[in-house]
Amino acid sequence: MDEQIPTWAIELIKQVERLNEKIPTHIDWVERNLKDHERRIRFLEKMVWVAAGASAVAGSAITRFMG
Repeated sequence: MDEQIPTWAIELIKQVERLNEKIPTHIDWVERNLKDHERRIRFLEKMVWVAAGASAVAGSAITRFMG
């Protein structure tokens, strides 16, 4: 029995091999972007707390001067 692999299957195997070669590059890209997004989110969270603190101080100062 001499089995031959169909042409479409050979082409599919080649495409999968090409995709497998690209996976490490894409993983690096995703990890870099996730870290970047996390840094940005942490910065925004920090700014929200700073703004909340500033508004509390301003509200307290206004209340003292007005009352």
